[in-house]
Amino acid sequence: MVKRKDTRDLRSELVAAAVAMLAEPQAVAVPSLRSIARVCGVAPSAVYWHFPSEADLRSAVLDVEYTSMVDVIEAALDTADKGADRLVVAGDAYISWGLAHPGAYQLLFESGDELAETRAPHGPRLQAHIVELARGIDPEAAFAAALLLWSAWHGIVSLRLHKNEWDWGMTAAQANRRLVAALVATPRGEPLTRSPGARPS
Repeated sequence: MVKRKDTRDLRSELVAAAVAMLAEPQAVAVPSLRSIARVCGVAPSAVYWHFPSEADLRSAVLDVEYTSMVDVIEAALDTADKGADRLVVAGDAYISWGLAHPGAYQLLFESGDELAETRAPHGPRLQAHIVELARGIDPEAAFAAALLLWSAWHGIVSLRLHKNEWDWGMTAAQANRRLVAALVATPRGEPLTRSPGARPS
């Protein structure tokens, strides 16, 4: 029996299609309604009495988790020892929460979803804390400095969640102290931000 020769390079087409799809952020999802119902020992239909859709359940879950994260960071700042570096305290709390809540962290900060209105009141509250602390790094661009801090903290959490087989050579807390020290050490006459079009010296 002679096999029909396939003129298509389907393998290459499949890889190319997947690459094209990865040009857009991919969904990170909460457990399915069915799996949650199974854990609770109820029929899936019972879940719909409380959550009309998986999107509604997802939003409720993220409200709880986001509030938890904000509360943990604020509590750490409120109870910090006198003289403690509050940027380090905030970073330690953020990183510890993220590493302790991997699935929730992915949903909150590794998806393209916008911050829902139900979580929005918590966002500015935490943001105000971090921006105020970041004024010590760059008084002229505190918000940009706060975003830079968040980017670094996020990198510590995300990489350690996904690459936990790596030997990072230091603990997450040690990494946080190094990055805060590096940012604080930026010369005062050399702001973190540069005017559009300006060339590096």
